[in-house]
Amino acid sequence: MRVYLVRHGQSTAHDTGKRQSPDSSLSQKGISQARLLARKIKKWGVSFDRVFSSDLARAKQTAEIIAKGLNCPVEVFVGIHEKEQHPDLYGLDTNSKLHKENVKAYEAHLKDLDYKFQGKGESVREVASRAIKFRNHLLGSHLGQDVLVVSHGIFIRSFIASCILGDSFDDSLFAQVHAGLDIGNTGVSLLEFGEKNKNWKLIYLNN
Repeated sequence: MRVYLVRHGQSTAHDTGKRQSPDSSLSQKGISQARLLARKIKKWGVSFDRVFSSDLARAKQTAEIIAKGLNCPVEVFVGIHEKEQHPDLYGLDTNSKLHKENVKAYEAHLKDLDYKFQGKGESVREVASRAIKFRNHLLGSHLGQDVLVVSHGIFIRSFIASCILGDSFDDSLFAQVHAGLDIGNTGVSLLEFGEKNKNWKLIYLNN
């Protein structure tokens, strides 16, 4: 099984200096990024068995642009969305005091998988739990297939870390791997699962 993980294109929130919200759509640059990626993926000649997307607007829009050129329908999969934030952060100006406090606190707690800003939203551990559930779904239903997954930065990092480290991971090691992965808009990462050895390989990151 080969799993191609794609981060969505740039959103309108980024263009206006705002934090992303669940309904943030692609900016014109994001649409161009998705179209360019769609052309590149088509040239790879991969016949995808499934195209899964997060239910958030920017991911669905990216997935639909890519899938149009592949003649493959997009299936929204609940649970592969981005890390849920403190509700007061959505749509917030990036120059605001609360945003800056959140960034500072997040960086100070990179090694704490259970940290939540002011106790609200999701922790990285909770995102990792969702990633593990999705990984297990793929292993249970899509072995031998080529699967394209359009999601978000933190979820993709959590998914990759969970595949490489397994379920019984050491917190400090997971945090180190998670923090060390960098996924850009429309970056593609490829994971391959070998049925013979029952192990995952990271073929490339953020292509």
